Amino acid sequence: MKKSLLTLIALTTVSTAAADSLGLSGAFQKGFYRAEGESVEFDGSAAIGVSYTYDLDSVSSVRAELELLPNLYGSEKLGFGGEFTYLRSVFNDGTANVYVGGGLGLNTVSDTMDGVTARLTGVNPTALVGVNYAVAPGFAAYLELAGGASFLRASASSGGVSFSNSATGAFVKPRIGVTYNLR
Repeated sequence: MKKSLLTLIALTTVSTAAADSLGLSGAFQKGFYRAEGESVEFDGSAAIGVSYTYDLDSVSSVRAELELLPNLYGSEKLGFGGEFTYLRSVFNDGTANVYVGGGLGLNTVSDTMDGVTARLTGVNPTALVGVNYAVAPGFAAYLELAGGASFLRASASSGGVSFSNSATGAFVKPRIGVTYNLR
């Protein structure tokens, strides 16, 4: 994950002429899971993210976002996440832009204690709807509501012994953010 973050920083530094906007966001992700027929409860997770959005044409763009998630899945550990999303404008009046999108997100958190390494990883196919408002020249603010299926995998290992289990469910993720247009 550190390499991914460094790569993103390098790409935004080296090729800002190719990117249309850089963003900063805050989100809250809550998952609802079932494993082996039983409900599995996890705390919701706040997130802080940085994004890089590239316009494909006048109505379509792709966004890559990296997130830090303190207390991911109630673990009291810092988790990491990311999302790659396709966005398409459905209404734009020059000030407000309503859009829909879809993509794929990934979250992970791990910890090692007394020689045991435990990891929780979530894969989240995502659908979203959002609105983006121009608030000042070059700056915009946005609100989004994302959700979709969620697939969670828990694993633990110590020496040569390992254990894993899966849970499936759904998630919701409201997000608020700001963007700066580079061109």
